[in-house]
Amino acid sequence: MAQAKKIVGERVYLRELTLADATQEYCDWLNDPEVNYYLETRQSTISELEKYIQKQIDDPNSFFVGIFDNTNDLHIGNIKLEPIEWDKKVATFGILIGNKDYWNKGIGTEATNLIVRHAFEEMQLDEIKLGVIDLNKRAIRAYEKVGFKMTGVRKNAIDHDGQKFDDVIMTIKKENYV
Repeated sequence: MAQAKKIVGERVYLRELTLADATQEYCDWLNDPEVNYYLETRQSTISELEKYIQKQIDDPNSFFVGIFDNTNDLHIGNIKLEPIEWDKKVATFGILIGNKDYWNKGIGTEATNLIVRHAFEEMQLDEIKLGVIDLNKRAIRAYEKVGFKMTGVRKNAIDHDGQKFDDVIMTIKKENYV
């Protein structure tokens, strides 16, 4: 199997995930209440991960990559554009830093910058949007550092553990990305 193309940053690189990346460590992230706190997925098995990765590989409207440490090739998280609306040149963004040793170090911001640049320069997309629960202030700050702007709020749109929270909608446009 040919080595997938890497999108290389200062501390991390992104590459498309393969079935070999469905490891116990990756599975453990999704089963960790601290890691999955803001996720819809609250548990997973390796078999479920393999099916999910294969689904992403097969979907032409998904760009799903792992985040890896440049120094040791450790898989530390995932980032995706899905769905990609090719006709509108718009994609929806999502990220997970699963390895807690990499939290609060700017890794999410770096990885987000890498995929946004790739989306605009290589994939020829014009806009990336996301939704984030208003509780997740750390993520909102990271998105703002990259250049995402709040474009709306869907009041009480997220049911998180039985409580209603606002869904903060953020976008970044190619013409505004520096």
